[in-house]
Amino acid sequence: MDITRFRNISRFLSLLLKGFGTLAIAALLLIVVFSFFLEIDSPSVNVAFSESPLFYFQDSRVTEADYRLGAFIIAPVFLAIGSYIFFKGSFLFDRLVRGETPFTYDFAESVKWISIILIVTDIFLPLLYTLVVNLSADEGFYFVFDLSSSFMIGLILYIVSGILKYGISLQELSDDTI
Repeated sequence: MDITRFRNISRFLSLLLKGFGTLAIAALLLIVVFSFFLEIDSPSVNVAFSESPLFYFQDSRVTEADYRLGAFIIAPVFLAIGSYIFFKGSFLFDRLVRGETPFTYDFAESVKWISIILIVTDIFLPLLYTLVVNLSADEGFYFVFDLSSSFMIGLILYIVSGILKYGISLQELSDDTI
């Protein structure tokens, strides 16, 4: 691949991730402003899981207010973690734009931590949502467990970080041999 084209693609992806990160922070700020500083009777935030989650149990006695409270608590956490991931990814692409090599332990560790955050977030946010809904419900039971594409992306990035580290160790071995 042409190095100029690679840097242009990296620059575009960096800007795209910064844009998504900025949108996530803006949405987070809007939730805070609408909820705490404007007098709205019942602010509502929605959390959407897939149409067919892996596990889903719902009791009809759980009210819509319980779901809204769960979403109201989970959405800011999700947006904050999402903005961190977007900006961290953007900074990695910025390094590529500057011509830095991705074959460093620091770069590989950054990719690894992004992958771990994606995997853990995708597993635990639905469970946290379930906990909040159940704690706020006077009666009834609700449970959802779902894995999205973030889980698969996290697994792929984890493997990529391992490949980067393996490549670094091979390069070190080659340098030591010569």
